[in-house]
Amino acid sequence: MKKLRKRALYHILAPIFAFFTLISTAQGQTNNISGTIKDEDGEVMIGVSVTVKGEQKTTVSDREGNYAISNIQPTDVLVFSLIGYQTVEELAGDRSEINIQLVSSFIDLGETVVIGYGSLEKRQVTSSITSIRGDKLTSGLGGATIATALRGKVPGLMIDGTSSPNAGNSFQLRGVASVNAGQGPLVVIDGIPGGDIRALSQEDIETIDVLKDASAGAIYGTRAAGGVILITTKQAKVGDVKVQYSGEFSTEQVRKRPDLLTSSEYVMYGLGQDYGYDTDWYSALTNDRPFSHRQVLNISGGSPNALIYTTFSTQDQKGIVIGDGRKDYAGRMNSKFSLFDNKVEIQARAEYRQAQRDQRNGSGSFNAAMMLNPTIPIYNDANESGYNVREIGISGTSYNPVADIMLKTYDGKDSWLLSDVSLNINLTDNLSAKGTVGYQESKWQLYRYTSPHHKSSVDNARRGEGYHGFSKDNRFSADAYLNYKKIFQENHHVDAVAGYSYWEGNGESFNMTNYNFTIEGVGPWNMEDGTWLSDGRAGMASQKDPRERLLSLFGRVNYTFKNRYILSGSYRREGSSKFGPNHRWGNFWAVSGGWRLIEEDFIKDLPFISDLKLRAGYGVTGNNSFGNGYATRMYSPDSQMYPTPTGEWIYAYGPQRNVNSNLKWEEKGEFNAGVDFGFWNNRLFGKFDIYQRRVKDLLFQTDAPTPPMTHTTIMRNVGTLQNKGWEFELGGEIVRNKDWNYNTIARFSHNTSKILDLGEDGVIDMDAFPSPGNPGRAGRLLNGSTIGQFFVFKYAGLDENGKWLIHDQNGEIVPGTSENLINDNKHYVGNAIPKLTVSWDHNLSYKQFDFSASLRSYINYDAFSQVNMYYGLRTQSQFNVLKEAFDRYAAVNDEKILSDVFISDASFVALDAVSAGYTFDLKKYTPYISKARLYFTSRDLLVLTSYKGINPEVSLNGLFPGFEQINSTASMYPQTRRFTLGVQLTF
Repeated sequence: MKKLRKRALYHILAPIFAFFTLISTAQGQTNNISGTIKDEDGEVMIGVSVTVKGEQKTTVSDREGNYAISNIQPTDVLVFSLIGYQTVEELAGDRSEINIQLVSSFIDLGETVVIGYGSLEKRQVTSSITSIRGDKLTSGLGGATIATALRGKVPGLMIDGTSSPNAGNSFQLRGVASVNAGQGPLVVIDGIPGGDIRALSQEDIETIDVLKDASAGAIYGTRAAGGVILITTKQAKVGDVKVQYSGEFSTEQVRKRPDLLTSSEYVMYGLGQDYGYDTDWYSALTNDRPFSHRQVLNISGGSPNALIYTTFSTQDQKGIVIGDGRKDYAGRMNSKFSLFDNKVEIQARAEYRQAQRDQRNGSGSFNAAMMLNPTIPIYNDANESGYNVREIGISGTSYNPVADIMLKTYDGKDSWLLSDVSLNINLTDNLSAKGTVGYQESKWQLYRYTSPHHKSSVDNARRGEGYHGFSKDNRFSADAYLNYKKIFQENHHVDAVAGYSYWEGNGESFNMTNYNFTIEGVGPWNMEDGTWLSDGRAGMASQKDPRERLLSLFGRVNYTFKNRYILSGSYRREGSSKFGPNHRWGNFWAVSGGWRLIEEDFIKDLPFISDLKLRAGYGVTGNNSFGNGYATRMYSPDSQMYPTPTGEWIYAYGPQRNVNSNLKWEEKGEFNAGVDFGFWNNRLFGKFDIYQRRVKDLLFQTDAPTPPMTHTTIMRNVGTLQNKGWEFELGGEIVRNKDWNYNTIARFSHNTSKILDLGEDGVIDMDAFPSPGNPGRAGRLLNGSTIGQFFVFKYAGLDENGKWLIHDQNGEIVPGTSENLINDNKHYVGNAIPKLTVSWDHNLSYKQFDFSASLRSYINYDAFSQVNMYYGLRTQSQFNVLKEAFDRYAAVNDEKILSDVFISDASFVALDAVSAGYTFDLKKYTPYISKARLYFTSRDLLVLTSYKGINPEVSLNGLFPGFEQINSTASMYPQTRRFTLGVQLTF
């Protein structure tokens, strides 16, 4: 490892030292320029960036709004920019003083957009990129993740998740990206790839730039097939030390729950034995108005030569479900130092976050709660634990979900360390060299104990269960690149990057389990006391992941002629250790172009048009997001023991899986065309994109002959996947004056994903529906099939006895009996991918008052409700059922089948967030607090839908979307309304 790091450090510093001897020679007469920068109200502005266009030379305004920049030629153009304000460009000429007034704006063509290994002005972008400023993310969401705040902000980006404080989120951009490999976009945090978005705090986000098409993401090579999310964290502004405190206090309530029979209704309908109690099992699993809080302290400031930004935060979140909570502690420090008159810049960033999790509630808790007889009690004094575990009405596979949670302890600890340091040397006014080293580490520790009174202990005659688990992953990266910016003859603007990248990932894990403990009170901290260890039955396992390495050379050139015609090209040659010797290296490239029609004379003369740009691009990216060891031989112990000649039984080692030395990454080629427009000084603005992409060499498990192979399957590159769709954004600053401001933006997207080829006899069936009944599978992908269709029997009514009738493969009506319930009689029906997704944001302010609202809608899509299928029929012996079993499904007198009768229109309109706040100017009242903002926010307030299940927003990511699953936490965890009261103080 030491040799590896030395080698990486050499590759970083070599190009820097090689060019460090270059000397910049001033050409022509130069001048020193200074001035003051103010806003619309005449207030001085701190931290405004002042840059010489096309060069590396830059400075920022100080605490009095003053700036000074030297060695400026008369032909130089000074660019004044600050996020949230319109960029101003001024020709230097022979002036020595230039004073500037910046005007706030919802959209700014001069605003910087982060791209791979650099940045561009928005007007120069030729790819499909959505940029979001951190201050535009809805604040005050009461502990919501960045993923929650991003929901609906990026056309084409689908984000799944639940209301749980421990929920993870899955991302899918522009449809399904793969069959077996990873689906989500690559996350790059401050230039370091492979980051975890859960490790960040929303307050620390400066910008989020989503590279949606391959022409933008190709420079990231093998990991960009699912798109790229670039996150830039905040840097301190020049000026006095600024202290800001934020406090949020939240509670929540269940938004909708299943309408189950009460105990009296259950007895009235005679569904099972009456044990004499009145139990609402669903409510027993939920907390009544749980309270959560979050505190954030930010300190930042400094001089032009030394800037420090720090954040400290803590939060305690209590979920709506018992046994579901999370506590977080985090700290971040971003620093920047400028040396030798800004010739050398050093940046160092580090963040540590620890999350302590209580996750005792299982994926089946609410399924069990819906199933149980409501006349069975939760508690029983006769049981030493106080819970009704096996005594009254609970037997067989049924269990008490409240006791299941309360008779366990669960102490999980997640921790993340994100760190990087970079050195940037401005070799000349046009050429800079940058080297970055990053290290990321994530750990997971779990300590779990199950009481001797728990059902699993009682059923297996064990006195408790103890478990310890540990896993660690670390990522090391090193990048070095040169950046050249130059304007030639006023018309030719070149921005070029060339460099080298190295990335390495390692992981390891360990766990142990023991049973039968003498003492219960110490939990899992006396593992040696369990008798299963001495009996030889305790469990223990450990694993070290194969080391993964990526080595790359990359380059990009952006060329602009007359600020009118734009060309961009990138290339990355990358090698991956995951693949065999013949396929480790791949070439990933992109080319795109733009035409700024607004610079043409025939458009300039139309005063109502303020921006008009056509763009198109094509790029090739890869996907190596799958497990290690498919192209390299790995060994592991067999699951069975074998006898030796001496009579001993031992484990035998053998190949872990069949090896395919010809395996290579999936490759995505994508075409994107779009138009950006603005009218009436960009008071009305928007963009439209249309795209088509094809993923070939899909990674797929296929059958393997045995012998000669030792395993029955092998990973191969088989098949092709196609995505196509469009995205449209339209926004406007409807009102903009001194007191009133109102802006709005609507986003629309459509996507279709299709399997073109899965190879010979390629078929993918979704996991079978769970017991009881084992009704089969409701999803199938074949060559030519569209992702998102349900593969089920077509409902044709009921016979006179209430038995199912279905349409067979010929459209004839036949009984829904076993001889007819075969795959040949199933049909592709419904659509689990919305034909149109819409989001609509509103922001209103009047003087110190502000208000915002975010709406989101899925239009024309269907969902399959397992809840209705399993609990909507009165044929479920001894189980509780929905009231609809005696209403909408009252005529059914048959066992459940995979029928489209349980599919319904799930289109909805959701009010995602509403926030109102008031800012108090306190400078005249106290010298210590300059302003205070008090705000109230509600999240997930309202959903309007005709969907017949519980929650219409089921998972839409992956190969089989659209199922509300009874054994899935994502489907069954109650969706909640969350209310947050917050205060923000600026000192």
